[in-house]
Amino acid sequence: MVLGLTISTGCTKKEGEEVVEKLEVEEPKAVMPEIELPAAVSNAINTHVPGAKIDKVEVAEEAGITLYDIEFKAERGEIEVTEDGTVIDVVTIITMEGLPEAAAKAIQDAIEDATILRLEKSEIYSEINTKDEKGTVVKLNTHRFVYEAELEKDGQTGEIEVDADGNITEPIKWDEN
Repeated sequence: MVLGLTISTGCTKKEGEEVVEKLEVEEPKAVMPEIELPAAVSNAINTHVPGAKIDKVEVAEEAGITLYDIEFKAERGEIEVTEDGTVIDVVTIITMEGLPEAAAKAIQDAIEDATILRLEKSEIYSEINTKDEKGTVVKLNTHRFVYEAELEKDGQTGEIEVDADGNITEPIKWDEN
């Protein structure tokens, strides 16, 4: 576990007074009481989403690779990181104005009369190659962006994912209640 500790010595001394040191301790940035994150994961969080407070951590394994899916409080989005600190993607919450025009049109055309609950922009840094028996992480030379709309219609929630050019990369999937 990595704890952020800042010690500053602010000394003001008038003649005849003792020197007083002021110590300030920062709150840990990437620590949850329920789970101890590897230092590499904490460092990735602090680099890509500085100051964000963790709301939820899910640990999963995909093709033999341990993944940490961390959601942040206060609509700061989420990040998915491997155990060694390799960032898979960083998700930020956006508005309709934050979508590329083609992506916004594709979402509007596909959702019919559903209500958009939330829009996310996912910046993809790496992908997991699962073609081999043991998966490998492949860092992308150029980050890729996809946009996801969380939807609600007739009491059901769902989501759709499109790329910046408006191509549907994941059609609408409605959650089963």
